[in-house]
Formats: sequence, structure tokens, C-alpha cells
Amino acid sequence: MSSRLYGVFVSAVALLSLGHAELRPNGARSVKNGVTHIESQAAFPSSAPIPGRYDKTLRFNVYRFNISSVDRGAISELTVKAYRGSLLLTNFRTRIDGAVVGAEVADLDNNRFPELYVYGAGHGGDSFGHVYAWQFLPERKSSIIPVNWRLLTDDSYGGHDSLWIERGTLCRKYPLHQPDEDDVNSTGRTRLVRYRLKSIGRGFALVADQG
Repeated sequence: MSSRLYGVFVSAVALLSLGHAELRPNGARSVKNGVTHIESQAAFPSSAPIPGRYDKTLRFNVYRFNISSVDRGAISELTVKAYRGSLLLTNFRTRIDGAVVGAEVADLDNNRFPELYVYGAGHGGDSFGHVYAWQFLPERKSSIIPVNWRLLTDDSYGGHDSLWIERGTLCRKYPLHQPDEDDVNSTGRTRLVRYRLKSIGRGFALVADQG
């Protein structure tokens, strides 16, 4: 679907959605729901019987997102199809580092339009967590940039992130280790960083809370 048609359609139907009190993800949430343990091979969903393949459908009010990817090693290809009702808004592909291990839909900036968050993880020694995200606005799809995603970590970071959405933030937790130790969690401690979605010009960014 062209960007122009995307904008015309969504602008029209967006007026109808303003009458809703809020947009809510479909399905019940337990205390642990949404937590993706990147270090675990069990992160691949039971709905994907093919080893190394990720398939998931997410719903947010009238929106539906189909996410699929096949683990091809260092670089994999992610396919995303976004629908509003029965209308296909966009169908795109992008390359990601490692494998897809989780995905969520949310409205972190409370603008009543959904964001899609896809979590990736490297293999072996490069077991670093990654997030790929997009906001679906009335007139366009906008990429969400995780600001200083790697720079905020220090020598105690060795990957094995857990990523999930909680209380209007994207949460990132990882074990701390000594740089000269092979043990992933040699210190026995973890660090939690919360990222908030902020508008920057015509784009969006995930910015870590300070302190």
C-alpha cells in the first residue's frame, strides 16, 4: 500500500478511534507476561514448531501485526505485515542482528496509535540484546530509534538481556559480570534500565531514564 493511500485511509478511520477511552493490547496479561528471556532457547514461541523460526500475531484494538523470521545466524530477515481491520497497511522486510526472540505491541506515548517492538539477540559470545521498533501513525510508519543503546552499558555488560514492556516503559535487564570472567553473571547482580518513548522532530526515540 502506498504511503499516500495509507495516510488517507488511516486519517479517516482515526477520527472514529478517538471515541475510545484507550487502545489496549489484545489478551490477558499475567505478572510475567511480556518478559522475553533472551538467554533462553525457550524464547521461541510454541506456535512456531519449526526450530529457529519465529511467528507471532499481535493485536491492538483494530490493528493486527503478523511477525515472522527465520534464524539464519549472524543476520536474519524480519517480515512485518500491519493491518487495520482487514486492510493491509504495510508489508515490509528488514535485516536484524541474530535471531528474533520476542515481540510486543504497545502505546508508550499514549497517542492512541500503536507501536511495534521486536526483540533480537545475537549468538554465542555476541549474545547482546537488540530492539527494533516502529510507530504506526495516521499518515505514516515511523522508525523508533533506541538512543545510545550500546553506549549506556559498560565493562560489566556481557549481553543476555531480558526485554519487556511494563508501566509505560521498555525495560531492559541484564546480568553484571567482571570483564575478566567467563561467567555470565559472575557478580550475582543485575542492572535494570527503563526506556521511555519520546518524540524528536518527526521521529521517535527510546531514551533511558537517568539515575
